[in-house]
Amino acid sequence: MKRFLIYAITLLFWVGGMSGIAHATMIKDAAGKSVPVSPPYKRIISLYGAHTENLFALGLNREIIGVSRHEAYPPEATRKPVFSYHDDAERFLGAHPDLVLIRPMIARGYPQLIQKLRKAGITVVSLQPRSIQEMFGYWKTLGILTGRAEAVDSMIHHFKEALNIISQKVSLIPENKRKRVYFESIHSRMKTFAPSSIALFALKSAGGINVAADAMAVRKTNIAAYGKERILSHAHDVDVFLAQRGAMNRISKRRIYEEAGFDALKAVQDRQVYIIDEMIVSRPTPRLTIGIYQIGRFLYPDIFNDVTALTHDKFLSRARFAEMFIKMTGIPFTTPNPRHIAARKKKGKHLYGDFKDVNYRWLPAAFIETAVAQGVFGDIRARRFFPDKPVRRKNIAYSLFVGLDLPDVNPFKIKDVSTNDSYYPYISAVAGLGIMKTIKGNFFPNHIVTGPQGFKILEKALKLIKRKGNQDR
Repeated sequence: MKRFLIYAITLLFWVGGMSGIAHATMIKDAAGKSVPVSPPYKRIISLYGAHTENLFALGLNREIIGVSRHEAYPPEATRKPVFSYHDDAERFLGAHPDLVLIRPMIARGYPQLIQKLRKAGITVVSLQPRSIQEMFGYWKTLGILTGRAEAVDSMIHHFKEALNIISQKVSLIPENKRKRVYFESIHSRMKTFAPSSIALFALKSAGGINVAADAMAVRKTNIAAYGKERILSHAHDVDVFLAQRGAMNRISKRRIYEEAGFDALKAVQDRQVYIIDEMIVSRPTPRLTIGIYQIGRFLYPDIFNDVTALTHDKFLSRARFAEMFIKMTGIPFTTPNPRHIAARKKKGKHLYGDFKDVNYRWLPAAFIETAVAQGVFGDIRARRFFPDKPVRRKNIAYSLFVGLDLPDVNPFKIKDVSTNDSYYPYISAVAGLGIMKTIKGNFFPNHIVTGPQGFKILEKALKLIKRKGNQDR
């Protein structure tokens, strides 16, 4: 039985005359079997979301002619034709792909499909790195297969730059103050992650200490068995209980808090239980840095949600205000909905990743998309966000009214804003609550907001909400 599991990649090159250009002609699987390749491939079907996301990150789109049914990011992926390893080989053949990208699970479970595709002359490559070291090699393999080697170098560079930003924050945390974390992978089976897994790289990069460092990988996967008894043996050591949510772990905070015996865990007693999307902590894609940063926000909010740098801005841009709002409120990052959920959204409505003027390789994109999902910006009508445009007082009023649970207030008369103005209800509310000042009844709705002003306004709003919460108890 042929298996085409590409983990460790060996490249054999032909050098063309005096050009000095190397053309990869073979890759080897873990068993040492050579698989011939003829890059760059131009008609690609990807049956794993991480492959798809990375292909788009390399600048491909037209070349991707099919994807799996559970795609979530980028939005263009959700609009591609759907293929499944459950399909007959004839459906693949009818699309005329020259490359089908799979992962080991598919290679093991559906060898007949793969054999038929290869017999028809289609190159089938199975890839799924299990560690951060393998991830870079995996990206480079994708670059070779698609003729995007230079784009891979850029992707790795940006990834490492983001890691460096995070590392600088972690360096501010003394070793004896680092949080001890149990990171759950599958709740129903009480499983965690293998020590070399990408998820635990994410935890370590965010400054967390893995309390289950003695866990052993199951069948050479990223998953490790642990068991409730061993988890509870660390009851007084678990500062934070972190669980990934995904197809294999439909988990909620409530279920963790109510799990029999878990009331002995320090993290449960301290209400330090958090859920994170598996797509940003377990998948080998550039968005892993967003997952790392979010873990940091869970573990060390004072450091990762610090807005000191934003308070020096001469004016707050929309991007910087999004970051300030999400950091100060502590709202976790929003992540894209899978294809079947995104499909329910009304045509023309914004989807995560749609903005053409936002650089999704940088962490600010996560703050922007989260703020948009929270309704902080009321003027999202096209596929542009205008990140550098300054926010004005009326925009801040809208953001506070829609994005926060403000107390009720009687209408407040504003002289320089018409009652017919769409912003009037928001301005009247925040002025009436004393969050934003007026001068002789004038609000000055179009005045640009500075960093210090934005901070003081948000700080006042959050203190008001906190007081309201204490009164409601």
